Amino acid sequence: MTEKKENLRDSLSAQEKAAITRDLFERYRRGNTTPEENDIIESIEKEVIPEKEFEITDHLMQELENETKDFVFRQTGVRIGNTASSVKKRIVFPAFIGSMAAILLLLVGIFLFYQKHNQPASLKSDPDTAPIFQQYVSGNDIEHVTLPDGSQLSLNTGSTLSLREGGMDGAMREIWLDEGEVFFDVREDKAKPFMVHLRGGLTVQVLGTSFTIQSYKELPFQEICVLSGKVSLETGKGENIELNPDQKVTYEESEKRLTLESVNSAQKAGWRTGTIVLENASLEELRFRVRQFYGKEMIFRHTPGIMSVNIIFDRSTSPDEVATEIAALYDLSYRITADQIIFFSKGS
Repeated sequence: MTEKKENLRDSLSAQEKAAITRDLFERYRRGNTTPEENDIIESIEKEVIPEKEFEITDHLMQELENETKDFVFRQTGVRIGNTASSVKKRIVFPAFIGSMAAILLLLVGIFLFYQKHNQPASLKSDPDTAPIFQQYVSGNDIEHVTLPDGSQLSLNTGSTLSLREGGMDGAMREIWLDEGEVFFDVREDKAKPFMVHLRGGLTVQVLGTSFTIQSYKELPFQEICVLSGKVSLETGKGENIELNPDQKVTYEESEKRLTLESVNSAQKAGWRTGTIVLENASLEELRFRVRQFYGKEMIFRHTPGIMSVNIIFDRSTSPDEVATEIAALYDLSYRITADQIIFFSKGS
């Protein structure tokens, strides 16, 4: 088996090795590498990154190149050019090691890691506790926001977004959705992916795309819906799912379960122009949307089992029209007061 792996490694061209290396670092930056790959990368990082700040010079680049060659030799037994080491330790190592193109990419990756690990201490230790230096809060109206990187956001009513120290200054662009519903039109920057932190350890990462996130604390789920581009969602347990346009993922918090399905993403984002589209929605979500839209509580004196609501309404739709449709669907009667819509069984 070892001989076959060595033959495979030797048969790869410099371009193939460089591509494998580039893919490794890109997956590491997105957090998609395996524990074994993380160990390899972090051991390289520990070996060759200086502890103190430094100026990038030709001499330093040469030293780093020599140290990287030496590290590769000590870990794999593969000698690239001349190294000072005489250690002949051989273990199985991924096929990306073995060419100068790969070594140069290693050095580029090392500097990216150095930048990442020299973020402000608050972000490095625990990003969720880093000091907040700016917040965007919407009241009873939809708010439109331009972030420092040029990304365009629309905040639905009752939403709060936070920028924390270092969140836009490091190797990533990071923002925290504390509460609410937001449409993101992210400005593309391949060198600095865009990340949204949600409650429960969820993170959404993109390069440049448009999508919506629904994350209201009083609803038992969070939802990400993609309009264009691709979005990656990762849970606190390391589960990862990729979304394409017109796909929606729902995270059920009680069961910690992800559900991916197709959806009309333009309709889901219709709240930006005052239209609410509910498809197979729960009674909880219906109540929430009616309270959000009309300021009225929905009271059910009789609930006909499990309700799965399909309804569309906008600013021109009256509370009476919504109540009439719900009552017809579930064979109920209703009455409307100043702050409530009360449903009850017919004849009661």
